[in-house]
Order: sequence, then C-alpha cells, then structure tokens
Amino acid sequence: MRCLLVCLSVCPQSDKKMNEIMTLAHVFLQNFCKGNSQNQVLLHKHLNLFLTPGLLEAETMRYIFMNNFYLCNDISDRVVHHFVHCIETHGRHVQYLKFLQTIVKADGKYVKKCQDKVMTELVNGGEDVLVFYNDRSSFPVLFQMMCCERERGDEGGALAYHNTLVELLAACTEGKNVYTELKCNSLLPLDDIVKVVTHDDCIAEVKTAYVNFVNHCYVDTEVEMKEIYTSHHIWKLFENFLVDMARVCNSTTDRNHADVPLERYVTETVMAIVKGFFSSQFPVNNSNLQTHQPIFIKLLQSSFRIYNCTWISSAQKNNIEGCIKTLADVAKARAIAIPVDLDSQVNTLSLKAHTNVVHRAAKDWRISARTRPRKETLGGPDYKSIIEKLQVMTHTHDYTHTHTETVLAWMRTHTLQRVIYCVVSRVWWHV
Repeated sequence: MRCLLVCLSVCPQSDKKMNEIMTLAHVFLQNFCKGNSQNQVLLHKHLNLFLTPGLLEAETMRYIFMNNFYLCNDISDRVVHHFVHCIETHGRHVQYLKFLQTIVKADGKYVKKCQDKVMTELVNGGEDVLVFYNDRSSFPVLFQMMCCERERGDEGGALAYHNTLVELLAACTEGKNVYTELKCNSLLPLDDIVKVVTHDDCIAEVKTAYVNFVNHCYVDTEVEMKEIYTSHHIWKLFENFLVDMARVCNSTTDRNHADVPLERYVTETVMAIVKGFFSSQFPVNNSNLQTHQPIFIKLLQSSFRIYNCTWISSAQKNNIEGCIKTLADVAKARAIAIPVDLDSQVNTLSLKAHTNVVHRAAKDWRISARTRPRKETLGGPDYKSIIEKLQVMTHTHDYTHTHTETVLAWMRTHTLQRVIYCVVSRVWWHV
C-alpha cells in the first residue's frame, strides 16, 4: 500500500501506459475504501496526496469520505475550498461536484457543517461555478443541450454539470437547513424553475433534479417559504405533473421500450413533493386550494391510475399509497368534494392498507413465536409455583386485604403474571 501511494505521488502521468497503471491504482484504492471505514481512515492519513486537480484523485477522495459520517463531519475548510477552486481554475467537471455531494450526506444523515461549508464556497465561487442558464441569452442553450442526444449521453458534459449542480444544491438544503435554504432561494428562483420544468423539451433527468430542489428548498423547510404557498407556481408544476403522469400510464406495455427515468421521476420525485406539500407543517392557503380544486382532484385520480399500472415495484407502490393517503386526508379535512367512484377507490385502498398491516403483524408474530426459545431462561419466573399460589389463594379466603395487595403488586412485575393479574384481580375483590 505504501509503495502504491508513493508511486501515485511521484510517477509522471504523460505516458499512456503509465496513465493506465495510475487508473488501475486508483480503482484499487477506491475498492479498498468502499464500505470499509477502517480503510477509509487509513487512506485519510495520506489525504494531501489526493488534493490535486486530477479527476482520478477527485473520485478516490469521494470513496475515502463516502458514507463515513465521522470523516465528513471532521472535514477541513481547506479540502472543500480545494475542490471549488479546481472548478474555477481547471474547468467545470462533474467529478468535483460529485465529491461535494458525497460529503454533505453520510450514512443517511445530513452533515450540516459540510452543507454550510459547501454552500459558502459555491457562492464565493460565483459564475465560474454556478451555471444556471436562467438569463434570456443562455436559456435556449439549456434546451438545445437537452435536445442533443450526444450531450444527453455525455456524463462529463455541460448538461451533466448543470444537473449535478442543482442536485448538489438540493442536497445542501436536505434535512431542513435554514442557512442553505435562504441562499438557494436567491440562486434559483421559483420563476426560473417553473420555466424549465414545464418546457416541452425538458427531459426527465433535469425535471427530477429541479423538482427535488423545490421539495427541499421550498417545501420541506425549516422556515416557511410563503411564495410556494401563496403563488401559483406550485400549481403550474402540478399541472405539468399531470401530463407526465398520463404519459407513463399510457406508455407501451413493452418494458424494453419503457421510459424508466420518466417513470422513476413520476413515482418517486413527483409523489414525494405532492405528499410533502399537502402534509407540510405550514398549511396550504385554503382559498388557493379551493381555486385549484380541479387540479387537486386530478392529482388524486392520476395517482390511482399509476397505482394500478402493472409495472410499478413494491417501493414505488408504497410511495404512491403514501401520496394518495395524504391527498385523501386533505380532501376530508378541507371538505373537498371528490367523485363517488374516486371516494370508493380511496376507501378500498385504505381498507386494503389496514388489512395488509394486520397480516404483516400476524406474520411477524408467528415467526417470532416459532423462533422464541421454549425453555425458560435461568432466573426466570417459576410458573409452577405461581399457579400453586393462585390455587391456594383462590381456595382459602382467610387472607387479609394487605396480603392480597402484596401478591398483586408482585404479579405486576412479571410478563405472564400480568395477564393472570388482569383476569384474577377482577375476581378477588368480589370473593
């Protein structure tokens, strides 16, 4: 390992064969770190070797920190600044942004310190780093790239960089971070988001990034973003959701030609923001909801249509069920009249969900009953003596009230005795 690290630091990389060797060396180190926190810590001691503008180094750095909350939480400002500075000086490469994405969330937990550091550095980087195509001259360029098959397939191209940047900003606001939420509001306004998402040429991957950004930056937030609840922007997005929901419902049954990115966008991203918006801690404006009631009902109807599609997975079905339940609860709470057939579908799904919960609980109980040890563990209660004492007490009535209270108190401290206590205590006071 030490020889490999020395080789990485001193070997020239102008030779083609040497480049191949260096690539294999980095792949080895990445696999060395993957899923192994101890190896990550070992390589972390040699971090300076990887703080270069190289893209291979950036990828290896990503594996050093990947899903390691301790290392991410302890990262220095110098490391974060290095990668943002690389974007400014060595070009807009996706690998630099991917590293920043890795450190803001680890082990399913949001690293607030990293979110703040990354956001500060991105803002300081300015236009060299933050590319949004939201002015009059560059807006058409974004859709030209989306229409170009070669650009769509280029994982290191300008479109991929822009999309990854929006994903990174969304990741910086996940987990309700008021500092990054306010920063992102000024960087990517709702007006621009709606223009992009509702455009006819907008592809599913870009929609996913933008709508996910809206969810974390405007809906699932620490402080109320009044614009999302009082303006018509969110309802314009909902209308566009309905178009995409209809597309996936009406698509071909041939799975070889299915639009998987669009299906994933509808069943995951769309369902998440619809559910999040209507179950938010900040109430939806009632008059705004009444005005857009037809859209609300169509969202519920379209959700049921997708739910009944044969291609959805169990995870996607759970997402849709959660969305339907939220919409149904809002309709009931806000006295929104929904069609009779739709109401019947809601009730049927609710009953089915309840039945499934009961069946799962019964199945879990049966499994645990089979695996539970039959013999009593050492030091456990002596049930034979308990029964004998109960027989003596129920056949002789010369015990005192105090003695009865003592026995009942003792029985409450055991598992099986509690059941006996509940039954017997009702009888004793009548003997």
